[in-house]
Amino acid sequence: MENKMRRNKYLIIIMFVVCVVGIVFVSYNYVLSKIRLTFETVNLEFYGNDEPKEVNVNSVEEQVIEDKREEVQKEESQSSSKKYNANYFGYLEIPNINLKQGLVPMDSKYNNVDMNIQTIYPSNYPDVDGGNLILAAHSGTSNISYFKNLYKLNVGDGANVLYGGIKYMYNIVNIYTVPKNGEVAIYRNKDRTTLTLITCTKNDDTTQTVYILELISKEGV
Repeated sequence: MENKMRRNKYLIIIMFVVCVVGIVFVSYNYVLSKIRLTFETVNLEFYGNDEPKEVNVNSVEEQVIEDKREEVQKEESQSSSKKYNANYFGYLEIPNINLKQGLVPMDSKYNNVDMNIQTIYPSNYPDVDGGNLILAAHSGTSNISYFKNLYKLNVGDGANVLYGGIKYMYNIVNIYTVPKNGEVAIYRNKDRTTLTLITCTKNDDTTQTVYILELISKEGV
C-alpha cells in the first residue's frame, strides 16, 4: 500500500513537471511568434572621437573628383542651399528636438557623417513594408552634429520621414546602447516597418545609442 502511494506521488510529480514544461514551451513559441525580434548587424565607418572635423567640401571635390569639376560646379549651383550640396532623397523630422534635415542616398559621395546624416547599408526606403531605414550622425558640438539632442528623446516620442510625397510617422519603441567598435547590433520586429537612429552616447566615449522606431501611420504631404 505504501509503495503504491509512493508511485502515485512520483507519477503526480512527473505529470506536473510535464505540464509546466508544456506550458512554458507553448508560451515561448506564442510570444516568439508575436514579437519575432531579429538580430541584425550593421558596420559603421565611424567609431572614433565623436567630435567631427570640419570638412571643406571644395577641397574634397578637388582631391576626389577633379576630372568632374564642371559637373560638380553645376551641381553646386543647382543645390547651393543644401548642406554639402547633397541630393537628398527625403527628410528626417524630429519635432521634440526641432530637427529637420535631408537624408543622403547610400551611393552619394556626400553620404558621410562628417558631411550629413549618413544612410547606413543595408537600409530600405520607408515605402518598403517590413524594411528598416538606418541613419547615423554625430552627437558632438559641431554644426554637423545632427543627432546631438537625441539623448533627450524617450520611448513613445515620434519622428517623421518625408519621402516620395508621403510623411511616414514613427514612434520610438526601444532605446539601448552598444559598444563603440565599428559594428552595431539592431534588434527589431521584422514584421514592422522601422526607422533606426544611431549616434554616440552622450558623456560616454565607449558606447553608441540605438533608437528603434516603428511606423504607426502615413499621410500625403
